[in-house]
Amino acid sequence: MKRPKTAIPPRNGNALPARWAIRSGSALLFLAFCVSTALVFPERLEADSASIPLGSVVKEFRLPQRNSQGELDGIITGREAWAISVNRTEIIDMKIDLYAQGKVGTTILSPRCDLWKLENRLSTQSGAVIERPDLRLTSQIMDWEVGAHRGVFRQNVRVVLFHLPLAKPTKQESSGSSAPALRQGGAPVLKPLESSP
Repeated sequence: MKRPKTAIPPRNGNALPARWAIRSGSALLFLAFCVSTALVFPERLEADSASIPLGSVVKEFRLPQRNSQGELDGIITGREAWAISVNRTEIIDMKIDLYAQGKVGTTILSPRCDLWKLENRLSTQSGAVIERPDLRLTSQIMDWEVGAHRGVFRQNVRVVLFHLPLAKPTKQESSGSSAPALRQGGAPVLKPLESSP
């Protein structure tokens, strides 16, 4: 003897209860909204740390640097940052502002720079410009230690110094008494080189 099959009668023409259909529909709508927002407004994605998901691009990159007392020591910014590997992040239009007594004292610029997270350093072969009130340094290659605020600059290094104090001549120098003395006498006699037979 066969047992008769019992069927759950459909509600409002759907096989699922109405509350399940509403929940699954709203979840799909929310997911579609999130994806479309990320595609339409990618510049809203920002990073305030060096931990960027691998392969992602972050617009308006910003990485604050603090000293041991918690004071702002410097800020690394960039127009874009690309997470190339777990250790390496490429920063486009990189700018470092280093602070001294609460003011920006030094600015470092590079069109393309790599941030190496494990070594806490920046490196570039695309050129770097360092600007301070008293100097301007340019180079093709830069390796910058972020925590120590020091770096090595190589290839086509040029330094321009500003506001150098010019020494004023003293009274003795202006009278001409300290002028270098010329050697007296005739020209030195040079012996001809002897040739060996």
